[in-house]
Amino acid sequence: MTFCLPRAERLRKRPDFVRAQARPDARLRAPSFLILLHATHEDAPARLGVVASKKVGGAVERNRAKRLVREVFRRNKALFGRGIDVVVVAYPELPARALSEVEAELASIRDRIEQKVRHLARTGPRRHAGPATP
Repeated sequence: MTFCLPRAERLRKRPDFVRAQARPDARLRAPSFLILLHATHEDAPARLGVVASKKVGGAVERNRAKRLVREVFRRNKALFGRGIDVVVVAYPELPARALSEVEAELASIRDRIEQKVRHLARTGPRRHAGPATP
């Protein structure tokens, strides 16, 4: 049994992060992180991207925050279904949390996540109005 996220389940390119952050289909706030959901047209597993700015702390703290989020996502990836890009924005409190605390935070918003994912699966991605062209 492997304990890593396969390449197909990770956001790796900047345009994917930008698209999910600029036009999220849903936002869910937890005490130490923000979850942005973006529906795609693909029938692929949910993909995770983690954003930890320097406000979170130095490199050690940022890397710990990303490891915590990846592990919680790996344990709960069935919650997000298919065809969803998930971007988690870490807050400065996150690196100080234990894994069990981060999982508890996710569990506290589990119902809202399930509701949003069901809605996105039913309606598909939102049609975002682009900038007006002259």
